[in-house]
Amino acid sequence: NDVKWCFTRGRSLMGSAGHFAAAAFQLKAGKEAQRAYANDAQAAEEQAELASIQADQEAINRTAQLNNQLAAISASSAGGGISIGSSSLANIKRRESQLASQDKSAIKFMGATTRRNYQLSAKASKSKGKAAMYSAYAGATKSATDGVNSMGSGGSP
Repeated sequence: NDVKWCFTRGRSLMGSAGHFAAAAFQLKAGKEAQRAYANDAQAAEEQAELASIQADQEAINRTAQLNNQLAAISASSAGGGISIGSSSLANIKRRESQLASQDKSAIKFMGATTRRNYQLSAKASKSKGKAAMYSAYAGATKSATDGVNSMGSGGSP
Protein backbone atom coordinates (compact mmCIF):
# COMPACT_ATOMS: atom_id res chain seq x y z
CA ASN A 1 0.00 0.00 0.00
CA ASP A 2 2.88 2.36 0.83
CA VAL A 3 4.47 1.58 -2.54
CA LYS A 4 1.25 2.43 -4.36
CA TRP A 5 0.93 5.73 -2.45
CA CYS A 6 4.56 6.74 -3.22
CA PHE A 7 4.14 5.83 -6.88
CA THR A 8 0.98 7.88 -7.36
CA ARG A 9 2.37 10.79 -5.35
CA GLY A 10 5.58 10.57 -7.34
CA ARG A 11 3.64 10.84 -10.60
CA SER A 12 1.77 13.80 -9.21
CA LEU A 13 4.95 15.55 -8.17
CA MET A 14 6.53 14.88 -11.54
CA GLY A 15 3.45 16.31 -13.25
CA SER A 16 3.62 19.34 -10.99
CA ALA A 17 7.34 19.74 -11.62
CA GLY A 18 6.62 19.71 -15.34
CA HIS A 19 4.10 22.51 -14.92
CA PHE A 20 6.52 24.56 -12.85
CA ALA A 21 9.30 23.93 -15.38
CA ALA A 22 6.95 25.07 -18.16
CA ALA A 23 6.24 28.23 -16.20
CA ALA A 24 9.96 28.92 -15.82
CA PHE A 25 10.59 28.34 -19.52
CA GLN A 26 7.69 30.62 -20.46
CA LEU A 27 9.19 33.40 -18.38
CA LYS A 28 12.61 32.78 -19.94
CA ALA A 29 11.12 32.86 -23.46
CA GLY A 30 9.30 36.08 -22.62
CA LYS A 31 12.53 37.69 -21.39
CA GLU A 32 14.36 36.63 -24.56
CA ALA A 33 11.57 38.03 -26.74
CA GLN A 34 11.66 41.26 -24.74
CA ARG A 35 15.44 41.49 -25.27
CA ALA A 36 15.03 40.91 -29.01
CA TYR A 37 12.41 43.65 -29.24
CA ALA A 38 14.67 45.95 -27.21
CA ASN A 39 17.46 45.33 -29.73
CA ASP A 40 15.04 46.17 -32.57
CA ALA A 41 14.05 49.36 -30.75
CA GLN A 42 17.70 50.35 -30.27
CA ALA A 43 18.42 49.76 -33.97
CA ALA A 44 15.42 51.87 -34.96
CA GLU A 45 16.52 54.69 -32.63
CA GLU A 46 19.98 54.62 -34.20
CA GLN A 47 18.42 54.73 -37.67
CA ALA A 48 16.33 57.73 -36.58
CA GLU A 49 19.45 59.58 -35.47
CA LEU A 50 21.22 58.63 -38.69
CA ALA A 51 18.28 59.94 -40.76
CA SER A 52 18.50 63.27 -38.97
CA ILE A 53 22.25 63.55 -39.54
CA GLN A 54 21.87 62.55 -43.18
CA ALA A 55 19.18 65.19 -43.78
CA ASP A 56 21.37 67.87 -42.18
CA GLN A 57 24.30 66.81 -44.35
CA GLU A 58 22.18 66.92 -47.51
CA ALA A 59 21.03 70.44 -46.59
CA ILE A 60 24.68 71.49 -46.10
CA ASN A 61 25.57 69.96 -49.47
CA ARG A 62 22.72 71.86 -51.13
CA THR A 63 23.96 75.12 -49.61
CA ALA A 64 27.45 74.41 -50.93
CA GLN A 65 25.98 73.64 -54.34
CA LEU A 66 24.12 76.96 -54.28
CA ASN A 67 27.28 78.86 -53.38
CA ASN A 68 29.11 77.17 -56.27
CA GLN A 69 26.28 78.02 -58.67
CA LEU A 70 26.21 81.66 -57.57
CA ALA A 71 29.99 81.93 -57.95
CA ALA A 72 29.80 80.34 -61.41
CA ILE A 73 27.01 82.73 -62.44
CA SER A 74 29.01 85.72 -61.23
CA ALA A 75 32.16 84.52 -62.99
CA SER A 76 30.45 83.78 -66.28
CA SER A 77 28.59 87.08 -66.16
CA ALA A 78 31.74 89.03 -65.45
CA GLY A 79 33.53 87.14 -68.23
CA GLY A 80 30.70 87.97 -70.61
CA GLY A 81 30.85 91.66 -69.83
CA ILE A 82 27.66 91.76 -67.75
CA SER A 83 27.81 94.04 -64.74
CA ILE A 84 27.74 92.09 -61.46
CA GLY A 85 25.25 94.65 -60.08
CA SER A 86 22.79 94.26 -62.99
CA SER A 87 19.16 93.50 -62.21
CA SER A 88 19.00 90.42 -64.45
CA LEU A 89 21.98 88.89 -62.67
CA ALA A 90 20.39 89.72 -59.30
CA ASN A 91 17.15 88.04 -60.42
CA ILE A 92 19.02 84.89 -61.49
CA LYS A 93 20.81 84.75 -58.13
CA ARG A 94 17.58 85.39 -56.23
CA ARG A 95 15.82 82.60 -58.15
CA GLU A 96 18.67 80.16 -57.48
CA SER A 97 18.57 81.06 -53.80
CA GLN A 98 14.80 80.48 -53.66
CA LEU A 99 15.15 77.08 -55.34
CA ALA A 100 17.93 76.09 -52.95
CA SER A 101 15.85 77.22 -49.97
CA GLN A 102 12.91 75.11 -51.15
CA ASP A 103 15.20 72.14 -51.71
CA LYS A 104 16.66 72.45 -48.19
CA SER A 105 13.17 72.66 -46.70
CA ALA A 106 12.12 69.53 -48.57
CA ILE A 107 15.30 67.71 -47.52
CA LYS A 108 14.77 68.60 -43.86
CA PHE A 109 11.09 67.65 -44.00
CA MET A 110 11.85 64.25 -45.56
CA GLY A 111 14.60 63.69 -42.98
CA ALA A 112 12.22 64.55 -40.15
CA THR A 113 9.58 62.22 -41.59
CA THR A 114 12.06 59.37 -41.88
CA ARG A 115 13.29 60.03 -38.36
CA ARG A 116 9.72 59.98 -37.03
CA ASN A 117 9.02 56.67 -38.77
CA TYR A 118 12.05 55.10 -37.11
CA GLN A 119 11.04 56.55 -33.74
CA LEU A 120 7.57 55.03 -34.12
CA SER A 121 9.15 51.71 -35.04
CA ALA A 122 11.26 51.88 -31.88
CA LYS A 123 8.18 52.57 -29.75
CA ALA A 124 6.33 49.68 -31.39
CA SER A 125 9.23 47.33 -30.65
CA LYS A 126 9.28 48.39 -27.01
CA SER A 127 5.52 47.78 -26.77
CA LYS A 128 5.92 44.35 -28.36
CA GLY A 129 8.57 43.55 -25.76
CA LYS A 130 6.18 44.48 -22.95
CA ALA A 131 3.41 42.44 -24.57
CA ALA A 132 5.74 39.44 -24.83
CA MET A 133 6.44 39.66 -21.11
CA TYR A 134 2.75 40.02 -20.22
CA SER A 135 2.01 36.97 -22.34
CA ALA A 136 4.82 35.07 -20.62
CA TYR A 137 3.50 36.06 -17.19
CA ALA A 138 0.01 34.86 -18.15
CA GLY A 139 1.31 31.55 -19.49
CA ALA A 140 3.58 31.02 -16.49
CA THR A 141 0.74 31.78 -14.09
CA LYS A 142 -1.48 29.25 -15.83
CA SER A 143 1.24 26.60 -15.77
CA ALA A 144 1.98 27.25 -12.10
CA THR A 145 -1.73 27.10 -11.26
CA ASP A 146 -2.02 23.81 -13.15
CA GLY A 147 0.99 22.54 -11.18
CA VAL A 148 -0.56 23.47 -7.85
CA ASN A 149 -3.85 21.89 -8.88
CA SER A 150 -2.00 18.77 -9.96
CA MET A 151 -0.38 18.46 -6.55
CA GLY A 152 -3.70 18.68 -4.82
CA SER A 153 -5.44 16.08 -7.02
CA GLY A 154 -3.04 13.26 -6.15
CA GLY A 155 -2.41 12.28 -9.76
CA SER A 156 -1.09 13.54 -13.05
CA PRO A 157 -3.41 15.93 -14.85
